Amino acid sequence: MSDGTIYHPGSVNVYMAHASNNGAATFAGDGAVWFKVYEIGAVTNGGTSISWPAQNLPGISFTVPRNLPSGQYLVRMEAIALHAASTFGGAQFYISCGQINVTGGGSGTPGPLVAIPGVYTGHVSGILINIYYPIPTNYTNPGPVSDLISETLKVVTALLQAVWSG
Repeated sequence: MSDGTIYHPGSVNVYMAHASNNGAATFAGDGAVWFKVYEIGAVTNGGTSISWPAQNLPGISFTVPRNLPSGQYLVRMEAIALHAASTFGGAQFYISCGQINVTGGGSGTPGPLVAIPGVYTGHVSGILINIYYPIPTNYTNPGPVSDLISETLKVVTALLQAVWSG
């Protein structure tokens, strides 16, 4: 669970990076070593409404993919505030990081791997977007979803839409 309420409308992404043999305490996370394990996007209604399920949450909880290999990992949670994202550079990133040790893991291969910084440009649709007018007909979180959890994310997204669509 990351600490801190998410006050602005926008999306959430959680990335992990497998630390080297020296452990997470000294691992810098440089290069294409990060993979997305969780996301919360928008709930849209074909351009008539848009809501942000992460807004006003006191924190984010997520389940580590069960096929993730054992080892030490860096975790990065980012809340991307989109209230001023209609111009280049307007999106705001609120970051929380931590270290975890996965035990009893599986044999999956995390990927696609991305570099942070570098995974986003300021021009991708999930970052450069006017969320007010015209109301977006859909929204896709920026950054690729890990092969380890893509099916799980589809289920989580559907559950969030059912809970937050009213």
